[in-house]
Amino acid sequence: MRVAFSSDNHFDLNKIDVQRALHVQALHLLNQNVAIYVIAGDLFNDFEKSLTFARDMQAILGDKVVIRFLAGNHDMGYGVTYEELESELDPLYFHNKFIDLTPEVRLIGNNGWYNYDFVGDDYTPEQILQFKNGFWYDRRIQQPVSDQERFDRNMAQLKAQLDLAGRKQTVVVSHFVPRADYIKRFPYGNTRLDMANALLGSQAVGQVLDTSYTINTITGHLHVHPAPLKVGNNTYYNAAVGYNTARVHEWASDDFITEWQNRLVILDY
Repeated sequence: MRVAFSSDNHFDLNKIDVQRALHVQALHLLNQNVAIYVIAGDLFNDFEKSLTFARDMQAILGDKVVIRFLAGNHDMGYGVTYEELESELDPLYFHNKFIDLTPEVRLIGNNGWYNYDFVGDDYTPEQILQFKNGFWYDRRIQQPVSDQERFDRNMAQLKAQLDLAGRKQTVVVSHFVPRADYIKRFPYGNTRLDMANALLGSQAVGQVLDTSYTINTITGHLHVHPAPLKVGNNTYYNAAVGYNTARVHEWASDDFITEWQNRLVILDY
């Protein structure tokens, strides 16, 4: 069973010809004999566009490749409610769902969220929220609970899915950063840059995964492209493509498809 993962394609911000990318990506997945393709969030700044893309790719590939997608913070910013994000919503939407890849291996999806623990007690929750509401993209996201409460709900979902898997080996895919190893602190007066770390994810996720039967964890959100990191039996992968905009250049190449192929995580089970 060959599974491919990608995240943070940001088609709109990268000004990509979406229809061309759709067909080229689909062809590459077929050529690589991929059976399941999981998109770990941030296709567009619009959930409806992300859902439409996933549906279109599934329609093109038919029964040859199974498509699933999660919502990243950019997808969540427009065209969807919190209640919809926590619902079944669509068969292709993979939040709080699983697929058994083999009798021994289960793939689990969860959007994830953040709880500010990457910055410890260096800032108060009020300071972080003020920063978020004044600058961070996530200020566009409407939610009926605090960030900490939202994180706790998603963490409870993930723990329940891991418990449900029993002694199966698990592969976990999520949008947000699960380990402090990936975080760069900015202690010398760069408060704005440093405070952004609070909104990247949570080390609590990695702590739970490292004591489970998880063998692979695939995430996005962080565009710095860290190398795979093995911790015990679990190997962490980052599948983010990132930005190539007029202001921010994160690609190693100038061609989107090349960058997507290079950042694609393909694993065999």
